[in-house]
Amino acid sequence: MRSLLLAAALFLPLSALAEVKVINPWVPEAPPNAQALAAFMVLENDGEQVVKVTNAWAPGFDTIELHRSVEENGMHKMIKQDALIIPAKGKLELKPGGYHVMLIGVHNPPKAGDVIPLRLDFEGLPSQTVEVPVKKRAEMMKQTGPMHGH
Repeated sequence: MRSLLLAAALFLPLSALAEVKVINPWVPEAPPNAQALAAFMVLENDGEQVVKVTNAWAPGFDTIELHRSVEENGMHKMIKQDALIIPAKGKLELKPGGYHVMLIGVHNPPKAGDVIPLRLDFEGLPSQTVEVPVKKRAEMMKQTGPMHGH
């Protein structure tokens, strides 16, 4: 009986693993001389525990950072984040003027219609690669509002 309970306890964490759903990912098309782009999406956590995005990676960029845009004293600035927190049974919206994934050091600026494979790394969960479409800025402005510096 004890070994059965031990075996059940060992498998419990596997069944309790959260699943992160990525909803409506996109990157705005940038001008040819762009040095950085931002990726936006909604991250939905169906699990009972908080999930942390700890890192991201995509080909064609020098550096990828997790950021949050804030406005302080009328000035817009971006603050690098160690992690993005997705609440248990909740979601985190990455949007212009808020949290986002910063793609820095653009090798070849993507155009509308291109797709960027973006890998998201999670603490305690497997990484997930998301196909992020590049969309025309004007098209996304209608859906999300002002870009706040992006």
